[in-house]
Amino acid sequence: MKRPTKREALAAGISLTVTVVVCVLIIVHREYIDQVARWGYVGAFLINIAAAGTFVLPGFSAVLSFTLGGVLNPAIVGAVAGAGEAIGSTGVYFVGYGGGGLFGDRNSRIYLRFSNAVDRHGSKAVFVLASLITPFFYPFAIFMGMIRFGWVRFFLATWAGRTVKNMILAYLGYFGLAAILQWLGLNI
Repeated sequence: MKRPTKREALAAGISLTVTVVVCVLIIVHREYIDQVARWGYVGAFLINIAAAGTFVLPGFSAVLSFTLGGVLNPAIVGAVAGAGEAIGSTGVYFVGYGGGGLFGDRNSRIYLRFSNAVDRHGSKAVFVLASLITPFFYPFAIFMGMIRFGWVRFFLATWAGRTVKNMILAYLGYFGLAAILQWLGLNI
């Protein structure tokens, strides 16, 4: 196996350290997550960075986008949440980027065939997985970093996919939550 370069090891180390620190902070200070959610758009942005960059808050960003979409402007909630998740996913990507040196032979037939397929269809795959509510995006982002998929392409496809997902959730919250609140007689 090939050893990672100093740059790769540094990128992975920083990303992994930030991820671990954020996870610990979320676990230790869990009561503050509700307070941050009350910050509206800023809270949606910050929580989505943390949710996408860690595995501690799975599904919380979807619930937050749905709920805030019901009480705030759903288009802005979707855009802000999508940007936050894209930024958080970048840290996950760089964890994989640092581990990319673990691939032994980059000239093997299987690796070259797979990397050609990823070069042709990788952005579409990133977009589709980013636009779904799935736990598979986290390991997928690590893998895309490991195979050296372009960071800018990864970020842009993730940003587009996460924004679409959060827009849909926010508008579902806007129409669904408004109907529920109206049915309960709580017009907001």
